[in-house]
Amino acid sequence: MADRAFPIERIDRGDGSVNAAKIECCECEAVAYSVMAKAGLNPKAHEQYFRNHGWFIGNGPRRDKCPACQKKGKPALKVVKAEEPTKPREMTRDERLIIMDKIRDVHDGDRYGSGWSDNKVSEDLGVPRSWVEDIRENVLMFSGGHNAEYEAFMAEMAPVVADAKNLVNSARAQLEKVAALESRISDLERIGRRVEKEIGR
Repeated sequence: MADRAFPIERIDRGDGSVNAAKIECCECEAVAYSVMAKAGLNPKAHEQYFRNHGWFIGNGPRRDKCPACQKKGKPALKVVKAEEPTKPREMTRDERLIIMDKIRDVHDGDRYGSGWSDNKVSEDLGVPRSWVEDIRENVLMFSGGHNAEYEAFMAEMAPVVADAKNLVNSARAQLEKVAALESRISDLERIGRRVEKEIGR
């Protein structure tokens, strides 16, 4: 990679003037100078001088940045402490007994009685649904069966299904009438053509 060449300018220094390599920030246009003995003969010396004073040396003048602009371009890192997951509350012995008694009270054989479900029991007792499901399946060995939401859905769906079946039966009957009517129309058209033929003789 070729050494960076910096423009040389004459600047005032003390009572006289000297030659100095110049660098300019590509963002804020700040400038700095490197004044060194025989500096014009050694580009690497200029580059090292600017680096030592905090400048970023790009691959061309339009990439050079002063120390201040480099700081502005680096967003501060915000350290966020990860929150530890909340450990779910464990069921107490008394809560377990209460849930077991409740499930037994609302069960009908090997399934819930009408209107009851794991969700309904958990809401009624104010406990997590997973507790109710776990005790029902693994302790009491009940299958669950009845589900209040499903029963409500089936009750709402029943009249709709009945109406649909009646509509299908009615449409079938109408189609049968249409078929019979088409047959009669065909017979009448045939008779009409015969009569027209007889009259035309």
